Amino acid sequence: MAGIMITMIASTVMARSMGGWHRYHETKLGKVFLFQKCDKSLSESSEMYDTFGCPATPGPWPILDTGRWGQMQYNLLGDMFRFVFEGKKLVPETSYTLIYYPDPWPGDNLICLGNGTSNRGGNLQIHGNREIPSGLPTPDDANYSPQGESGAVGAKIWLVRSDDVQCTDGAKMTNWNPEDYLFEGNLIVYQYGEEKPHKFRKK
Repeated sequence: MAGIMITMIASTVMARSMGGWHRYHETKLGKVFLFQKCDKSLSESSEMYDTFGCPATPGPWPILDTGRWGQMQYNLLGDMFRFVFEGKKLVPETSYTLIYYPDPWPGDNLICLGNGTSNRGGNLQIHGNREIPSGLPTPDDANYSPQGESGAVGAKIWLVRSDDVQCTDGAKMTNWNPEDYLFEGNLIVYQYGEEKPHKFRKK
C-alpha cells in the first residue's frame, strides 16, 4: 500500500511540475530507482569492501537492503528534462542534491538537477526541469558508448550530500561520503527534442 501511495503522489507532482504540458503531448515517462550501496560497517567485516564501505571490485555495485531508497520519474523525450524524485529514510534534516553523474571521477561537467532538505523522518521530494541540449548521457561521459562486458549505455543519476558537490564553475564532486548517498539502480537515456503533439481519436 505504501508503494502505491508513493507512486500516486509522485505522479501528481509530476503533472503539476509540468504545468499542464502533459495534457497536450504524448509524454512517455521513464522511471529509475536509487539505492544505498555503501556502508562503512562492511569495511570492517569483509575485504570485498573499501574503507568507505563500497564494493572494492569493478562492475555494478550490489544493492544494500537498508530501507533507504528513492525513485525518479522523468520524460524520455522533450525540449526540457522534467523529473520528480522521492527519497525515503535518508539522513534526517540534511541537504541533498540530485545529480547526473558522468564517469569518470570526479564527474567533470556533471549536472545538478535540483536540491532539497530531508525532513525529520528522512523523506525528501525534489522536482523540476532543466534544458539539456546534449541529452543524457552526454558525449563526454564514459557511459556514452558501450563499456565492458555488459555493453551498458546510459546516464547515472545519484542523490548526494549538497556539501559534497560543486554545481557551478566547473561542476564536479568535491567530497565523498557514499554511505549517505543513493546510487542508480539502472542507467537512463533522455533524448532532447520536440514533443509530439497529442493525437485525439474521433469517437
